[in-house]
Amino acid sequence: MATAKVTVGLGGITNVPGAPNNVEIEHLARFAVHYYNHQHNADLEFVTVISAKKQVVSGVLYYITLMVKNGETKILYETKVWVREWLKSKEVLEFKVVDDSTTKLGTGERKDVPADTPYIQNLGRFAVDQYNKEQNANLKFVRVIHAKLQIVKGSLYYLTLEAKDAESKNVYEAQVWEFNSTELVEFKRVNDAL
Repeated sequence: MATAKVTVGLGGITNVPGAPNNVEIEHLARFAVHYYNHQHNADLEFVTVISAKKQVVSGVLYYITLMVKNGETKILYETKVWVREWLKSKEVLEFKVVDDSTTKLGTGERKDVPADTPYIQNLGRFAVDQYNKEQNANLKFVRVIHAKLQIVKGSLYYLTLEAKDAESKNVYEAQVWEFNSTELVEFKRVNDAL
């Protein structure tokens, strides 16, 4: 009597609801960084989750893009974490740099990053605060609308944000560079009041 071979079909890859601000995803990202540090005697420090997807595969396989710090250098990594609740098991299947070229000075391309993370919103708030100090202005930060990241001996963020000047909302573009410190490189208005 022949036995039939059973194959478990892979589910489609879908976005994780609430990511990147999902607490479970941040926990899994921190777990992956800790695992990598332990396996490679490294000292990477978790910064933030950039994006997350999941796939049902006899458990759930999470694909997480995250930012870590290695000393003062910020690097984008991708990890795959396989969670099997019934076994109370979490396993890091992969942890790698997103693009080796991003670690070379000036060669990183600009990549979209989610604008709605607390980390990116705080960078927008920082940009408005610095502009106010430098220009003796009184803008009120509203929100970051769009964000891109370029690795160039540190991290250069290109932010499109809303800020209020009295009662009118305006759109601004800011460049914030992080290396050993955080610095506002450019801040300019791109439209009239909304």
